[in-house]
Amino acid sequence: MSKLQIIIANEVKNDVMAKSFWIATFVVPIVILAFGIFAGFMMQDANTFMSATNGMNAGPDPEEMTALKALGMMLGIFPVMFLMMYGTMVFNKVKTEKCNRIVEILATCVEGRTMMMAKIIAVGIVGLFQLALWMVLIIVFGVFFILVTGVGIPWDVFFNRDLWLAFMWAFLYFIGGYVFYASLYAAVGAMTDKNNENQGYITLLTLGILASFYIGEYAVDHASGAFIIACSFIPFTSSTVLTVTSAAKEAPLWLSLTGLAALYIFALLSVSLAGKIYTSSLLLKGKKLSPRDLVTFMKSK
Repeated sequence: MSKLQIIIANEVKNDVMAKSFWIATFVVPIVILAFGIFAGFMMQDANTFMSATNGMNAGPDPEEMTALKALGMMLGIFPVMFLMMYGTMVFNKVKTEKCNRIVEILATCVEGRTMMMAKIIAVGIVGLFQLALWMVLIIVFGVFFILVTGVGIPWDVFFNRDLWLAFMWAFLYFIGGYVFYASLYAAVGAMTDKNNENQGYITLLTLGILASFYIGEYAVDHASGAFIIACSFIPFTSSTVLTVTSAAKEAPLWLSLTGLAALYIFALLSVSLAGKIYTSSLLLKGKKLSPRDLVTFMKSK
């Protein structure tokens, strides 16, 4: 096994064996379900909220809503939720490792870029594994509900070509968007060992993720607009925007393919630049890095 594979295997094993992983896996869905039930119960009597909601026209026109558009909206939420949950996990892993000074030992035998990629890949694997467990739980409860209620299952839906194309586009854009953002989270985690000094960078990354979500939802009914086409080539927003428009078949094939190629190019550039920052700043202790320092790191080999 290569050094990268060894580090990935060790990171994944430690995360999966941790009690916090299994607590989150089984407790978080229950908390989300309970919150949804509670919120629905409270809002049914909230006349002011309901009247304000009914007066808003922010959502898509129900008459123009199609099954593929609805699917595109749901798939567009996935990368945002994943990055919000697991992007900070990459950041915390790097910062914790730096504060414990374990990295000084690792740096003598492993390149900094290799350590960074191992963190990114390991967190991605752990996140997808946790999501797979949640899907299994959903399927189990769904089958139980169907058996109890006797509701019929529209099996023809699973043979729909457009459905699998939508999932294919979503997966390809998810990989590019995750690598782009996770490498930036890793670089920020390596910049300093003090939380208050890199909070500004974390805020900027969070705003970028939230912007991609809102722009992606806006793209449902404005896929052909110049603003949405421009956002399809901006790496901070393209993964969500293109997921929504491509899954809904609202984007032409040339835009889906060129946007995907641009996203992967930016992801590779992000890995390269973040790797330079990660390698150059990882061993610096107690130093607040200035923008000039970051530029110097990015110019390094």
